[in-house]
Amino acid sequence: MKLLLATIRTDEPDSRLAFKYLYGVLEKAPIDISVREFSADELTSDIYESIVRGEYSMIYFHLDQANISRLTAVAEMVKKAQPTSIVVVSGIQVSFDTAGFMEEHPYVDYVVRGEPEHVMFNFLKTILTYEFDFEGVAGLAYREDDDVIVNPYDAPVQLEDLPFPYEKTGVESGDTVYYESFRGAADRCKYAQFIPEFKIRSLSLNRVCTELRYFLVKNVDKVVFTDKWFNYNLQRAYRIWEYILNNDNGRTSFVFDIDGDNLDDETIRLLGTARKGLFEFNIDIESTNAAVLAEAGRKENIYQLMYNVTKLLNNKNMKINVNLKAGMPCEDIQLFARSFNKAYGVGATSLRIAPLTLPVGCRFREEASKYGIQYSSMPPYRVISTSHMNALELIRIKRVAAVADIYIGQGGFATSIPRLLTDTGIKPFDLFDGLTSFISENGYDDRLGRIEDRYRILFAYATSLYDEAGDTLKSQIMMDILHAELEKCIGPEDIKKFEKKGWTIKLG
Repeated sequence: MKLLLATIRTDEPDSRLAFKYLYGVLEKAPIDISVREFSADELTSDIYESIVRGEYSMIYFHLDQANISRLTAVAEMVKKAQPTSIVVVSGIQVSFDTAGFMEEHPYVDYVVRGEPEHVMFNFLKTILTYEFDFEGVAGLAYREDDDVIVNPYDAPVQLEDLPFPYEKTGVESGDTVYYESFRGAADRCKYAQFIPEFKIRSLSLNRVCTELRYFLVKNVDKVVFTDKWFNYNLQRAYRIWEYILNNDNGRTSFVFDIDGDNLDDETIRLLGTARKGLFEFNIDIESTNAAVLAEAGRKENIYQLMYNVTKLLNNKNMKINVNLKAGMPCEDIQLFARSFNKAYGVGATSLRIAPLTLPVGCRFREEASKYGIQYSSMPPYRVISTSHMNALELIRIKRVAAVADIYIGQGGFATSIPRLLTDTGIKPFDLFDGLTSFISENGYDDRLGRIEDRYRILFAYATSLYDEAGDTLKSQIMMDILHAELEKCIGPEDIKKFEKKGWTIKLG
């Protein structure tokens, strides 16, 4: 038997580890196993042709929100080209309403639900031993005559029983690696995607430290923890951060998604001793409105979270990325603007805005009508409108988010933006909302890709505000600030070219 484990590589963190774990469990099976992680840039037709040329007996597709549409299209073509091949799919996307998925995709023979390692192992075992006892494989969905049979979930995998995911593939100096220290959802809010029966299962501290040591010795560039709310157990998180600090190789950095509420002064003090660049944290604020957070099943005490984020930022040695959600139930655009202003005020490294999505399996899907939520039927299932925010307002926020990411998240405007806010007295959301409209009205959208033009655009916008307020003399001060910032972003020769062309943006 020839088995292909196939996927299209995406930014979904769990997908980065899926095949490493699965191959580690299956690699001793008496079959020929190949692994293909196709690039997102590859054409769907090329992926299909590559698989068909391999003449595999069984093709296992790992699906996530970002690749499910393309991979199901590939699976359909493969099944039509090679009807005797066995098509198996897996992933959190198909672990809910599995029967409905199989009815919509008749070319899929089997679905592996939940955590795939043991389910796939037992599925292959019953085939290779000619028992074909599919009913006895927990976590498997299959076809029997004209019916779809969906078995109950398998018991949650004990992470400690799985091999180190990089045991077979290894890592090289300079790599970015993804690492999982526990399974299960610490964040169980209404828009999160999780299987309720699957509780948190953690690797032992000894194993985590041993595996992190491997990455440190290998001098990898970055270790990205895929755990959602890594610090769900603060004592455990403290011990791991302490180990990293004590074994810092001076090069490797570590990225964590953390619960901003669940920090104490001693942990913040510890993190403050790290070298600059050792740690990067992603923190979900989502909204600063208590009623909105309550509807979403999140903690309502936003003040503790904001206090902790501010104290972390006072250390000035780490990147802090804070995240907001647009389209949350009961939040209108005025409340969202207030959340934006408060989140901007903490001074995080970047402020990211993402539209609320309703993935398969989240509780908000069941309550969509309660909140007047309309959402896309295609992944990633973005919210289109709610009873509190219409579609045009959500589009407006999305455009503001893109501009804010350029002028906050990508750096280079750390002095000019705060100065403009101080000079004008405009609140942060209104400033970026106005800048977004200014860019659109003047046809500058296509010029945001050039670093120099970003500075020209901001100068033109600032000048329009100063002129409107009768503070024209402040334009020269802003020009000097922007010039100083630009000098840090581009080389001396590019600065000379910029000065020769001047601050005026020439369209066409």
